[in-house]
Amino acid sequence: MSPTVEEAARAIAREWEDAWNAHDMTRLAALFTEDADLVTVAATRLRGRAQIETSHAAMHRSQFQHSVWACHETEVQPLGESFALVHQGWSIRGDLDPDGTPRAPRHGLFTWWLRATSRGWRIRAVQNTNAVGAPPPR
Repeated sequence: MSPTVEEAARAIAREWEDAWNAHDMTRLAALFTEDADLVTVAATRLRGRAQIETSHAAMHRSQFQHSVWACHETEVQPLGESFALVHQGWSIRGDLDPDGTPRAPRHGLFTWWLRATSRGWRIRAVQNTNAVGAPPPR
């Protein structure tokens, strides 16, 4: 029996966290469709799974090499049989600013558009936003 989209979204969040913390960007990129789009917190648009993997791998060799990621609340809104909208809370610590200075822990919110594929549910599009204010509950 295949998982519901809610179960799949939570599994994707767990796998994102595990892949990030293992600094395995091939594993992280496998969560995306081939034609995925990702808009970073810096408003950089990454097009396609290959560019998402390449960009994140480079950042994990530098500013994210000691970072620790945590996923928090996952809210899922199914949009028919093949799509879903997901809001995924996150936090990160141990990363560096581009100039190499330590960054304060931060948190934010992903907006994911999931699409059902022959490989199961995958991320088709992402908008990532840094939050301002109090950190998320633990």
